[in-house]
Amino acid sequence: MKYFILVLLCVPSMVVSQILTVIDGASIAIENTASISLDGLTIAPSDSYVITGANTVSVTNNPVEVNENSSVNRVYELSTALSDFSGTLVFAYAEDELNGIAESDLVLETLSTDGVWNSYEADVDDANNTLSYDFTNLEFTKITASSVNASLTVEEIAKNDFVKVYPNPTTDKLIIVSKNIKNSILYNINGQKVLETDRNELNVSQLPIGVYLLHTSNNQNQLSTFKIIKK
Repeated sequence: MKYFILVLLCVPSMVVSQILTVIDGASIAIENTASISLDGLTIAPSDSYVITGANTVSVTNNPVEVNENSSVNRVYELSTALSDFSGTLVFAYAEDELNGIAESDLVLETLSTDGVWNSYEADVDDANNTLSYDFTNLEFTKITASSVNASLTVEEIAKNDFVKVYPNPTTDKLIIVSKNIKNSILYNINGQKVLETDRNELNVSQLPIGVYLLHTSNNQNQLSTFKIIKK
């Protein structure tokens, strides 16, 4: 197996710097006893992990802005999503990149392939200027940091003509609002039923982080499906 790594020094005056390139047909294997550091982003898998080509990792000093919320001035982007990653990601930052965010308020933010920002309350090491978090089966195309008080995550309310579901994303429960709800079933991405209720609330706190499908029906046998993100 061939391994290719191209690491370029990040020049402060550059807006975007390419820090890793894996050419098509090549790959990088990271053993579970090792890690790889990409200009401040450290990837340390809990099991052996392979980054396959073609993929590039770039870093920019342009913050991400969602509504009125903004990230720090350091954003990593992958041309191909890193998927099914379990292990620790360590995000290093400089104090002049924080955009006025207090270090104690920093959270990690990852962008999924469906365009949703997910927020994680990471361990903050203000002595070494790092954020770290242990992930399970993570998939992401971008990673940055923002404030816990101004997260990039947008809690949109899923709704249709007769039912709405919130909050989404959620960490502990789903509220199902309908005047005549009959049944609600939550499935994982493999199509397996994980929860079912005839009430207006689902407790999802014990479910793994990931994407689920919620099927609801009412007394008129109207059916609806919602994509639910468990954080």
